[in-house]
Amino acid sequence: MSGPARPVMVMRARPLAGQVELFFRWVREVHVRDTRAVPGVVAVRAARTPCGEVLAVYVLRDGEAVGQALQSAEAAYARGTLEQWADRLAELRFEIYAPVPPLRVFASIN
Repeated sequence: MSGPARPVMVMRARPLAGQVELFFRWVREVHVRDTRAVPGVVAVRAARTPCGEVLAVYVLRDGEAVGQALQSAEAAYARGTLEQWADRLAELRFEIYAPVPPLRVFASIN
């Protein structure tokens, strides 16, 4: 690995029947552009699973960038545009994965 691992946020969305292609196109053409403007986001990728789930993966600069990114005006804007899909999604969830530093292990000597 070349450098420290970066935090990643994953959006998982399950559009209703008949909405998968339209939502995926919107994610690729609009949502990815909007979320690339969020401070601390260094990369965004979109994909679709064979079962129709739409994924967006956001790579963040570092651990400090997570809170800054989520609280930014740019993130609020991206969330706002995503709200237009609320009634056409069966499920929407976000997951954040961040590296955990090595834990110190202490041995007790009695």
